[in-house]
Amino acid sequence: MKNTFEKTYLTGEFAKLLEINKDTLLYYDKIDLFKPAGTFDNGYRYYTFEQFDQFVAIQSLRAVEVPIKELKTYFDAPNVQALQQLAMEQQEKVAMEIQKLQDIQFFLERTVALTKEMEEVSFGEVLMKQLPAEPVVYSDEKIDWSSLSMEELYEQTTPFLKKHGIKSTAAYGTVYTKEDFLNKKFEGVSYLCRLDDPSARMKPAGHYAVIYHQGPYDEISQTETYNTLLAYLEQEQLALDGDIYEEYLLHSIAAKEEKDYITKISVKVKTREASYQPL
Repeated sequence: MKNTFEKTYLTGEFAKLLEINKDTLLYYDKIDLFKPAGTFDNGYRYYTFEQFDQFVAIQSLRAVEVPIKELKTYFDAPNVQALQQLAMEQQEKVAMEIQKLQDIQFFLERTVALTKEMEEVSFGEVLMKQLPAEPVVYSDEKIDWSSLSMEELYEQTTPFLKKHGIKSTAAYGTVYTKEDFLNKKFEGVSYLCRLDDPSARMKPAGHYAVIYHQGPYDEISQTETYNTLLAYLEQEQLALDGDIYEEYLLHSIAAKEEKDYITKISVKVKTREASYQPL
């Protein structure tokens, strides 16, 4: 049966087939990495379709920075075992690169979302929002946020963030239980949102009262922000229905001074029952 892959391609034609610049083929030929199938009597180089897969393999491996010397060694004597070993080594490298890109994507998506949210922030005003459920990861121990400086807070929380591979733009903050909050015990645990962590708990969906605070984090409990929130809930006959979340929005990458830092405070609420219940 006639071999249908005997068609030959000049350098420019083969480059077009591969969707590359023909200078790449000339360079690979020069360094003896990928050479033409032959040369016509008129001196023009030609390639065959049988070389297509080999070139694609070379380009894929070069994309993950396999050294040219290593590629030349392999393609001088290709075999199944060596190919498998080469592929397995590069598969691990590619997985790491994918993770890096996913981290960058997470950073960019969250930055866009937060900057859009911050454009609409109105300080001192309580907003009612229907929020979806989301996974939340908690640190192992409570921290007395009111007594620590920013440097001390950083030292306390950095190991927690590093443990989970979280960058500074993660949904990072503090959570207080309803009981501690009402007793003005501002000893909370660090938390962050992370979709793929097995230790995550679900922050429930529901109606949330949301208020934004501007200023240093260690001054939140000493300001009128929480008083404003509680006064609003009293006025609207609403009761706290869960933990209180302080989310620190972008902080030092969006503001030069701590006085301009923005904190989002949210708590799930419910309508009070007929029998009076305290906030």
